[in-house]
Amino acid sequence: MLWSQTDLVKATAGDLLGDWGNDGITGVSIDSRLIKTNELFVAIKGKRDGHNFINDAIKLGAKAALVDHVPAEISSNTPLVLVSCVQEALENLARYRRKRSQAKLVAITGSVGKTSSKNMLKTILELQGKTHASPASFNNHLGVPLTLATLPMDATYAVVEIGMNKPGEIEPLAKMTSADVVFITAIAEAHLVAFGDIAGIANEKAQIVKGLKRNGIAVLNAGTPYYEILKKQTIENGNQLVSFSGINSDIKAKQIRNLNGKIKVQYEFKEKEFEFILSSAGSHFAENSLGVLLCVDCLGGDIEKASRDLEKWKPSDGRGSIEKISLPLGNIFLIDDAFNANPSSMRAALRLLSQKNIYGNRRVAVLGDMLELGMKEVMLHEEISSWPELAAIDIIHTVGPLMHNLHSQLPANKKGCHYKNKIEIISDLENILRKGDIVLVKSSKSVGLSSLVDAIRDMKI
Repeated sequence: MLWSQTDLVKATAGDLLGDWGNDGITGVSIDSRLIKTNELFVAIKGKRDGHNFINDAIKLGAKAALVDHVPAEISSNTPLVLVSCVQEALENLARYRRKRSQAKLVAITGSVGKTSSKNMLKTILELQGKTHASPASFNNHLGVPLTLATLPMDATYAVVEIGMNKPGEIEPLAKMTSADVVFITAIAEAHLVAFGDIAGIANEKAQIVKGLKRNGIAVLNAGTPYYEILKKQTIENGNQLVSFSGINSDIKAKQIRNLNGKIKVQYEFKEKEFEFILSSAGSHFAENSLGVLLCVDCLGGDIEKASRDLEKWKPSDGRGSIEKISLPLGNIFLIDDAFNANPSSMRAALRLLSQKNIYGNRRVAVLGDMLELGMKEVMLHEEISSWPELAAIDIIHTVGPLMHNLHSQLPANKKGCHYKNKIEIISDLENILRKGDIVLVKSSKSVGLSSLVDAIRDMKI
């Protein structure tokens, strides 16, 4: 049981309409389609008003609904908690639960690597104590309070991801988490349309330290652009910091080498040498892994055990996982990285595709638009053509109006086809792929190339 009737009403300062007895709430959800038995349905007003789906949620087993009014079509015996503002009530649930939790909490932000780092931490921390983290990329004004509102009272650790699209979003979410440790993965060109330049992004990301407890610690990437902004904000906030990825960092990689489709990292920490293996060929994951291990140490965990357990983590779908697709006439090897894209993550994905130690006869890149890059969006797409990572890639197909700028700059021997949208390329798959290919699919999420990934999985060639 996550929430009793009494605590739920107390936390939200709401009025109880109806009574669901002694049974408690076992979960909290804002999606009526995914609601589970005995969960609380939170009727958020977003693109659609959740109040229109209360009956659907109740039919699927919701115990009660959190509402700011009672719709006419709702049965009089439907258990409801009536509040003045549903969004504020959800945030109050989060604060109430966090204030009473003894869990040591890590809050993560960064332009790239937030979700993979969160999943790494969850994988290794749950082998050292009960660990709570959101199952998906819940990092906004809804996802962060949902993650906290479902924090079990007996959890030892919690991991919360915090993102942003515009200025002013990080600080209130960070303060809600009351973190013991904050982890900033990297600063890169993302959301430039809202921030103008990377310095603006760094300033916003740095606000996460304002959510630290008095004795909290910031784990910072000393090799990222505008590291000094992150460091300065941490010091001004009165917190300690430790760093990775720098010459004088607290944790340093001594050797990184490929190992049969995996990566082996030897590193130095507190004058001792350790090693770990990652179940991925993506060398870009190695850097954030060092930050993850620093987080474990800052929480008082066992960093040596965490190093051994890192091999149990695997990239999730859409974030650089490599899979073999078995087809009637042979295999295709697929790198699914269609969840997000900015210049930094695009370069890391192309670096992975270009590695000599991964499978495949022909290296094929399918690249979709990188969005929210502001005034520099054309230049940032064109610049890809000059990256040295392209040397080992055989052919590059592009999708979307922004990627047409890259297509026009590519040399003839690497220039594939350009497609206006996902529908065009899906209909042409059999003409551009063949057995033995290793195929990278990379784009911003809203370009929709996850459906291309599904189509590749279903190919019959």
